[in-house]
Amino acid sequence: MRGAIPLALAGLVANAANLGVTLIIARAMSTRSYGAVAQLFAIFFVVSMPGSALLVGVVRRITAWQHTGQADLIDAWISRVRRAGVVLVLAVATLAIITRGFIADELSLPGAGGVAEIIIAGAAWCLLCVDRGLMQCGRLYPALSANLLVDAAVKSGSTIALVLAGLDEAGAAIAVLFGVLAALAHTRWCLRRHPAALRQTEPVGSHPSSASVGAPPVGAADQRKALAVALARRRAPADADTAATTLPLPVAGPAATAEPRRLAVEVGAALVTLAFLGVLQNIDVLLQGRLAPDESGAYAAVSVAAKVIVLAAVVLAGFLLPEAADRNHLGQHALHQLGATLAILAVPAVGLLSVAAIAPDTLLSLAFGPRFTNASGALLPLAGAMTCLGATVLFSHYLLALGERAVLAVLAVATGAAVSLMAWAQGSPVSTARANLACQAALAVVTGLMVLAAARRRTAHA
Repeated sequence: MRGAIPLALAGLVANAANLGVTLIIARAMSTRSYGAVAQLFAIFFVVSMPGSALLVGVVRRITAWQHTGQADLIDAWISRVRRAGVVLVLAVATLAIITRGFIADELSLPGAGGVAEIIIAGAAWCLLCVDRGLMQCGRLYPALSANLLVDAAVKSGSTIALVLAGLDEAGAAIAVLFGVLAALAHTRWCLRRHPAALRQTEPVGSHPSSASVGAPPVGAADQRKALAVALARRRAPADADTAATTLPLPVAGPAATAEPRRLAVEVGAALVTLAFLGVLQNIDVLLQGRLAPDESGAYAAVSVAAKVIVLAAVVLAGFLLPEAADRNHLGQHALHQLGATLAILAVPAVGLLSVAAIAPDTLLSLAFGPRFTNASGALLPLAGAMTCLGATVLFSHYLLALGERAVLAVLAVATGAAVSLMAWAQGSPVSTARANLACQAALAVVTGLMVLAAARRRTAHA
C-alpha cells in the first residue's frame, strides 16, 4: 500500500485535471470537434501502448541484473535503448507527417490538424516509458507520482490555452505532445538525482523493502539460497552467465540456460499484448465515430467519464509490475500486491457505476452541458465495460511480469470479437457500449482465472 497509494493519489489528481480540462474544452468546441478530439486521443493511446511493452522489458531485464549482481551493465544498456528510441521517434514523425491526410479521411475526421502531432506524442511516450520503467526498478514511487502530475499540469494548461486560442482538435493534440516532452525531461532529471537507485533491490530510503509489504515473509533458508545463487553467478565465468540476456527465473529453480533471444521474444509478446489492450480501450470510440460521426461527440462524453477507470488501472500497474517481477525471482506470487491494486481500483469504479445507474443524464449535463446527453443510456454499460477492462489491465501486467505469454492469445480473440460486435452495432452508442461490456466481462473472467492458475503453479514449485 505504501507503494501503491502515492501512485493512486497522483493518478486521481491527474485524472481530475484531465476531466476538468475536458469540461472546459467541451463547452468551447462544437460537438463534432469534440468528437474529433476523442478520436485523436484514441489514436494516441493505441500508438503509445507499445511503450508499456518497452516498460515491461526494462523492468524484467533490470530486475534480473539487480538480483544477479550485474547492475554495472545497466547504464550502457539504457544508453543504447535511448539512442534507438530517438531514431524510432524521428522515423515515426516522418511517416506521420506523410500519412496524416489519409488517416484523417479514413477516420472521417473534419481535417488533418493534430493527426501527426498525436502520433508523434505516442511515439515519444515510448521513450518516457523506458525512463518510468527505470524509476519503477529503483522503487522511486514518490518521484514517479510527481512525474504523473508534471505530465497532467503541462498538458492541462496547454490544452486550455491552445483550444481557447481557436486551434480546436489540433491544439489538444499539440498539448498532449507538450505534456509527454515535459514528463520525459522530468524523468531524466529524477534519475540523475538518484544514480544509485538502480543498483539496489530495496526501495530508496525504505526498510523493510516495499516489495515485501503485504506479502508472505521470505524465510532464512530462502534468503541463504538466494544469496548462494547470486554469489555463484558472480563467480561464474562471464561467458557462462546468461542472466544478462535471459528472462529472470525463480532463484530456487535450475540455472538459466535460455538463449539470448528469449528476452526479445518476451518483449515482443508484451508489445503485442499491450497493443491489444490499447485497441480494446479505444476501438469503440474509433468505430463509433467512423460509423456515426454525428453522434461521436455525445459518445465521446460518455467515453471520457467511463475510461477514467482504465487510466487509473494503468497508473496502478506501475506499482504492480515491478513488485510481481521482483517476487517472481523468489519463486513466489504477488497476489497480495494484486489484491491491493484491485481494492484501490474498486473505489472509483463503484462510485462511477452508482452515478451511472442513478443519474446519467444529470452527470453528463453538469459535466459537459445538455448538448452531450443524447448518449446517456450508454454510460452504465460502458462504465461496467471499463471496470472489467481495468481489472484486465492489472491481470495482464501481472502475467507479463511472470513471463506468461498465453494471455496474448486470449486478448487477440477478445479484440476480434469486440471489433465484430461493435461494427455490428452500426454506431449506435447504447448498442456499442453493450457489445463492449459483453466482451470485456468475459475477458476479465478469463484473465483472472489465468492469474490464479499462474499463482498456483508457483506455489506448487516453491
